[in-house]
Formats: sequence, structure tokens, C-alpha cells
Amino acid sequence: MSTTLTPDELRRELASATPPLVIDVRRADDRKLRPQGIPGADWRDPLLLEDWAGGIPASAEVAVYCVRGGSVSKNVQDQLARRGVKARYVEGGLAAWSEGEALRADPDAALLLSQGVPEKGLAHAVLVAQIALAVARDQSPQPDLDLVRRGALLHDLGKVRDMGNLHGVAGAELGRELGLPEEVLDCIEKHVRHGVPLEQAEGYGLPRRDFSFTRVEERIVSYADKLADILAAGLAAGMAEARERFPEILAANASLAKDEATLARYSDSWKLLEQPR
Repeated sequence: MSTTLTPDELRRELASATPPLVIDVRRADDRKLRPQGIPGADWRDPLLLEDWAGGIPASAEVAVYCVRGGSVSKNVQDQLARRGVKARYVEGGLAAWSEGEALRADPDAALLLSQGVPEKGLAHAVLVAQIALAVARDQSPQPDLDLVRRGALLHDLGKVRDMGNLHGVAGAELGRELGLPEEVLDCIEKHVRHGVPLEQAEGYGLPRRDFSFTRVEERIVSYADKLADILAAGLAAGMAEARERFPEILAANASLAKDEATLARYSDSWKLLEQPR
């Protein structure tokens, strides 16, 4: 059993017939600063775990969260697991949950739905946007977060017209019809096969032109899309592991790496985005 779950996974589980028991384990001072948490969660003081852990039903599946999914919730999850409780902690904590809610309410999310993107596609878009924003915030200098958010949310817009390698091109065409900015269209168009250079375009069935990245925001959106695929395939215990082992995971999974040239482009991006400078 994984030790983590994403906010979107928690959202789906809460809507299921067997929702988990959600426990807010933010420190008391943090909770005073922001009393509102995930709806339906029970607050328990992490410093008094010994007092309340025994009251958790033996059959319960538990999701715990803190402010940002850091040491507090990780420690509580570990201690509960040692007691035999089926516990996971929410990646990114309450901050990620709240960001996910905001992204779902974003006008670009409504645009996706208006064009026929299904709920599953919207959930993927929200996850990619959250990952892309997290990666972008780690960069120095910091990229254009608004462009990262819009490019990530809309990257698969073209799947309402094409489900193959042309969905990036189709998405840019549809986005142009809808009046989207060109820099957002570039994120949509270039994410397929991760910034394909001119000499390789026709080999993927793409129009003969250069799809290489010209902005770091384009690279981040495409990289985040692949990280989301890794998580969906269950190939990493959480986002931290997916980012740390990204080239290794792709190299071991041909269906994700696609081919050697694509793998090389992804590996180059991992070095640029994740390696210490």
C-alpha cells in the first residue's frame, strides 16, 4: 500500500461508497491561523497521537494531512502504520488540496468541459497543473506561473479532436479558434513527445516544422504531464520519488519513454529542471 495519495485521489475516494477517514493533523498554531480544512476532516493534535490513535477503528483506511504534506503528516502516517493502521498522507497537504479546488474553478477548466473534455480528462489536467506549478516554483529565476498554469490545464485540449500524436497540433488549432494566446498554444502543441526538433517531426507523423521548446514554461508543462503519467501508472510512491527517479523510471518503461530520442529529450529536461545548479 502506498504511503501517500494525491488531493485528486482523495477527492475521488471521498465520493466513493467507502470513503477514508480524513484526519487533520496540522499543529494547533497552524490550525488557528487557518481554521478551515478539508470538509469532513476531524482535527487531532499530532503531539497527542498516543492519546487518540487507539480510537481509530481497526478496519478504517485513514488519510492524514498537514499544511503542506511535510514532516508532520509523514510522521503521523508512519506512527499510525507502525500500529497497523492503513494510513496515507496527502501529498502537498491542505495547500495542494486548496490549489486543486482553485484549479477546478479556473475559467480554463470550464473551457475544457465546454469543449467536451470528460471528468477524467479534467482530473488529469488539474494534476498536471499542480505538478507543473510545483516544478516551476522550484526554478530560479521563476518562470511565468500564469503561463505554466494555463499551458498545463489546457495541454490536452486537442484530445477532443485527436487521440494520437497530432492532439497537440489539434489542440493548438482549436485554441486558436477560441482566441487563446500564442504562448499557451505553444505549450499545447509542443508537449507531445516533448519538444520534437524539425528533423524528427515527420517521423512522428507531425507537420514538418520545429516543435523544439523555446520557453522553459513549455518544457515544464510537458515534463509535468509525464510525471502525472508515472503516478497514474503506480511507478512511484509519490511525487518526490517520481521526480527523483524520473530518468530511471522512463528507461525501465518503454510505454512511457516511447523511444530513445524521446527518452533523451526527457532526460535532458530532468537535468535542467531538477539537478542542483
